[in-house]
Amino acid sequence: MNNSAHRQCETLEANLRRLSARVPDLPIAGILLSRLIQNLGREMASMFEHQIRPFGLAEPEFRVLATLYSQPDGVAHPSDLCAGAAQSPANMSRISDALVGRGLITRVMSVHDRRRMVLRITGQGEELVRRLLPTLCAPLRELFKDFSDEEQRQLIAQLKRLGLKLDEGMSQDMPERAE
Repeated sequence: MNNSAHRQCETLEANLRRLSARVPDLPIAGILLSRLIQNLGREMASMFEHQIRPFGLAEPEFRVLATLYSQPDGVAHPSDLCAGAAQSPANMSRISDALVGRGLITRVMSVHDRRRMVLRITGQGEELVRRLLPTLCAPLRELFKDFSDEEQRQLIAQLKRLGLKLDEGMSQDMPERAE
């Protein structure tokens, strides 16, 4: 954590201690964890955005491009990429438009289902992914160098578990749809 992030965390903890004095049974650890995860997510997105921007892409665009690159033959339907790239269908359309416009992917109608589009990464898109991945991996290596492989595996498992609990909570809070 840099000094600014460390000060921000200390300030948050102090605010939560004062709040807990006024609100009994406040889940301080849960609030602190959720705020830290949110802050870390923003900081990491900013770090990646800083690395990706010189290549003329936004971070979500690169995520979609890299996800498409990882697909067999570099081909996928936009709906199949949404989950892997953590994008909504509307964002996927906007991002696809931008990537097509830059010549990094192509988009054609599926020969098997005319209602679906097929995205294919171009040679130029593949080259960009291959050039950019090492640039993105360097800060990640630095960021996690003090975490053993086992600690990283444990953190991944814990975050996945938290994600499952979040999904459960979100699905319980969603109103049922009329059939």
